[in-house]
Amino acid sequence: MTGKTSPLSNPFLVIVVLLLTSLVAGEVLSDEVVPLNLGDPPAERLAEVASFFSVNSAQPGKTYPAAVQVKIKKDWHINSALPYQDWLIPAELIFDTVPGLTPHTIVYPAGFEAFLADQKMSVYHEEVVIGFEVTIDNNLEPGEYSLPVGFIYQPCNNKECRPPETGRSDLVITVGEEGEPVNAVVFARLAESGGPDETDEGSAATGSELQRLIGRYGFWGYFLALGLAFITGLLLSFSPCTYPMIPITVSIFAGQKRSVGRGFVMSLFYVGSMAVVYGIMGLIVSLVGGVFGAWLASTPVVIGITVIFVIFALSMFGLYELQVPNALRQKMGIVSSGGGIFGAVILGIVAALVVSPCVGPFVAGILLYIATHGSPVLGFLVLFVFALGLGTLYVILGTFSSAINALPGSGEWMESVKKFFGFVLLLMALYFLRTIISPALTALLAGLILVALGVFGGGLDRLTPEARFFPRLKKYVGILALLVGLYFLAGTLVMQGLILPPAANWLTLPDGTLSTSEKSLIDWDTDLEAGLERARLENKPVLIDTWATWCANCRVLDKKTFGNPEVAAEAARFVSLKIQLETAGSPQTKEFMARFGLKHYSLPTTLLMDSSGEVRRVLQGVVGPEDMLTEMKKIS
Repeated sequence: MTGKTSPLSNPFLVIVVLLLTSLVAGEVLSDEVVPLNLGDPPAERLAEVASFFSVNSAQPGKTYPAAVQVKIKKDWHINSALPYQDWLIPAELIFDTVPGLTPHTIVYPAGFEAFLADQKMSVYHEEVVIGFEVTIDNNLEPGEYSLPVGFIYQPCNNKECRPPETGRSDLVITVGEEGEPVNAVVFARLAESGGPDETDEGSAATGSELQRLIGRYGFWGYFLALGLAFITGLLLSFSPCTYPMIPITVSIFAGQKRSVGRGFVMSLFYVGSMAVVYGIMGLIVSLVGGVFGAWLASTPVVIGITVIFVIFALSMFGLYELQVPNALRQKMGIVSSGGGIFGAVILGIVAALVVSPCVGPFVAGILLYIATHGSPVLGFLVLFVFALGLGTLYVILGTFSSAINALPGSGEWMESVKKFFGFVLLLMALYFLRTIISPALTALLAGLILVALGVFGGGLDRLTPEARFFPRLKKYVGILALLVGLYFLAGTLVMQGLILPPAANWLTLPDGTLSTSEKSLIDWDTDLEAGLERARLENKPVLIDTWATWCANCRVLDKKTFGNPEVAAEAARFVSLKIQLETAGSPQTKEFMARFGLKHYSLPTTLLMDSSGEVRRVLQGVVGPEDMLTEMKKIS
């Protein structure tokens, strides 16, 4: 039997045709439009992280430079360690705890300026080298050790943003005799970067809030940091635990017939010796700050610190009494009463070591606070100045010993001060607890504490015309705490959608955060199920735009494309849905991706569905107005 053979009967020709078809399709489709049936390509690692040590062998008891080198994929960038916008996720170096190895003093380089959606941003691109130091414990046995290093970053390019990723590398350290310098090229690049640019408000970034303050305000930042420490100490000198010790201590200076000058000198030595002890504590903590930083990264330690603060706070509320024994306080006064200047110095040292419960938690908080910086000078000065504030009242009363008679006695005002410090201790407990709980829960608890301070601190008390200064001050502080607390509570309940739908769906947010109320040309709906049901009933196609608060390119798409009048006019025949997918691992995100067959999490992603409910196009990244308009017109 003869006849023409169909070309499709030849398997080789079939394969060739299929290959040619796929190639042609790949050329026709732009890189911004991904057909649904092809799926999303697997997410690749966008930053390679490597760690380097400065010597090939480290001697126990010494500190050595180390560095992390991050190579960022071409055409991508990541946020710097201190981005200009608070809604962006900063780059951050993290460490696992390894006994005997203490990493500290992280120095992030300044970011490069870039413009996206008409906003100036601070980013890293191509390559960035981050320096830090590692202290080797004196008792660490010789051998090879591995310090796990993590680098958290959030990448974007000109079209899309990926969720935060963590690149990991092991810093290998050989402990033994003093070795030779290695990795000279990496550390030369680190030196060239020059560390953070202190002249740029947005570029200074280290592991300490105090250093951020200094980096932001330059030379005046030191005065601000030390001024805050002094004021804290001065306020604590009126605390209910230290206040009763004033008559005992001042009696040393007033017990003998001494001149004003003699009293000033003795009280100055007393306060100075106390300040030196506190300063040495800050110096020691800053030198081994990495240990405290590692402890603070441990959940059990954070919980333990929180419990201690709560215990002290409850004592302020009168549940029980925590006080230095009266016999010990009396003994301190008797032993030192006749020792002149030497006795004043000894008493100051003892007073610093026997820290009363009111001061102890605040000192511990400051110690943990400065530990993350690692600067011995700053660590010494902060606690030294704190102690000077704590002792200012002693200097005044020691100099003018008769002034002690002008001090108000214990009474209702002391109980009010005691309760106030109790609430402050609860807020300090929440400050440390915030690292292991969600920001929403932190704001909720802060609101409850402040509302309680407003109610029980006198904010609702009735004042008489004869009321003096202190009752009025107490009522003012109470009203202020009540208003701020209610603001936190209402804001958290509304923004998180605990009562109403999340306010992010309808409320304009700062810094241009995406929202449907920001003069949008498109009437967005935020309820996925309700929107899909409405589209089914009205037989309309569906436009779905996904976004997150940290996604810079989502803002670009919203402004550049969906803000285009022609695109907005075409969207009028769609049911337009704007869905927030804040994190890759949330149940909402997982359900959304599974429902629409998305393989990996990337924002922004725009879905176009026809009137039958079938997804026709999945557009990833920033799609221009013309391309978006073309794709939308294909959907019916």
